[in-house]
Amino acid sequence: MNIKNRLESVIRGWFPKEPNMSRDKLTMAETKVSTTKPWWWTPLWICTILATIVSGVVMYFLFDVPLARAAGGVALTFICIGFAYYIRVSPSMTVNRALYILLGITPLGFSLMMLYVVSGIGSFIAAHLGPVPNLIGFIVPYIIGAFIGDWIGKRRNYILPMTP
Repeated sequence: MNIKNRLESVIRGWFPKEPNMSRDKLTMAETKVSTTKPWWWTPLWICTILATIVSGVVMYFLFDVPLARAAGGVALTFICIGFAYYIRVSPSMTVNRALYILLGITPLGFSLMMLYVVSGIGSFIAAHLGPVPNLIGFIVPYIIGAFIGDWIGKRRNYILPMTP
């Protein structure tokens, strides 16, 4: 029974709690709960930054990666770390909506596009109509994935799972 409850709580964390939420939904500011940060919060970010710097140095000296490419990789990683820190510390409705749309585009859009390719519809269209209409088949699945991600986010009031 304990396993069933635990599995249900994990799955329910990703889906809306109430399927028919009212139109006067709470905003994110009203739903935030003041919680203390865990003890490992600060060491996590310090270790992440140090590991990024060390990996850039190792790539330059040991793997003969050009300096510009190693510095660019470290800079891009710092941007991603900053974004990850921002969405955990001060989440906003706009950023969370963008994340839900990106999460819809990435796995769902890619899966729909691969289904389009593997099913043979793409090769059939390319053989009969040419390559230009086939290009639409590679763009439309990502748009559908974005709409699905936005729909899931709207159902969850754009609150990320496991948000403090």
